[in-house]
Amino acid sequence: MKSAKNNGKNEAKIVQLEELSWKQINSLDRKKTIFFIPFSPLEEHGPHLPVGTDLLTARDAAKEAIRLVNKKKQELTIVLFPPIPLGYSKMASDFPGTISTSIKTLKTIVSDVCSSLARFGFKYFVICTFHMDLGHLKGIYSGMSKAMKTHGIKIIEPWGPYFYNKEVEKREPQVGFDTKKEVHACFRETSLMNYQYPYLVDPSYKNLQSIYRDLYSPRVLGKTFKDIGINEGYVGSPARADSDYGRWYFQQIVETYAQATLDLLDGKKLPELPKKTQLLMRSMFWIK
Repeated sequence: MKSAKNNGKNEAKIVQLEELSWKQINSLDRKKTIFFIPFSPLEEHGPHLPVGTDLLTARDAAKEAIRLVNKKKQELTIVLFPPIPLGYSKMASDFPGTISTSIKTLKTIVSDVCSSLARFGFKYFVICTFHMDLGHLKGIYSGMSKAMKTHGIKIIEPWGPYFYNKEVEKREPQVGFDTKKEVHACFRETSLMNYQYPYLVDPSYKNLQSIYRDLYSPRVLGKTFKDIGINEGYVGSPARADSDYGRWYFQQIVETYAQATLDLLDGKKLPELPKKTQLLMRSMFWIK
């Protein structure tokens, strides 16, 4: 499929699935077509960030990753799937705007979406998610596994391995404080939104006090933010937000999506979730 110029700029237009006819889709070379599927829930992000923070990030990073991959492999057709605004987010479910689905629902959606395209011979899929709740990832990975076993296709989710292997902390620029405590609607995500969508960030973030909790403690498993006293819906220090850091962080997401895609197509071994993370996901049998 030939690329079109975007508003006169020297870049290829993103091919969006919803804009194609079935005949255009059917004409795509199965060996040279890959689908990017942005997939993150609408979820409260404190009193200062939009509920679409994770979804907007996944969608925008997917677009930029597509452009990056196409520069290196111009023979590919990369199709952007409409962003799916769903995910497991029980911890934030006390707040209006959070839409949390069950893990089983996520498994079904991921499997069904990929299977629907696989039935027509498409082989490559990239799940672009920014929401790192283990219940969310369990649903996604379960759906990926089911679809791959059924159809012999290849599906990857790049950000989870990057995130849980602590690559952010290993690579990030020095910021002068401990970023390990930044968990949700925090320094990192507020910086990200200040870079991507500053007009969607409420200026009140500058006056928010730092709040820290260990969300991975066994004592908080299965509980919501309000259950553990997080009444404003954020964990970290959003007041420290810096748009330059946000630019760096966004580029990390883009490059992670793009490199994983290139490695997939080149048949290289891809990073995996740490064994500990996989065990935690499998142990969540009691979460619905």
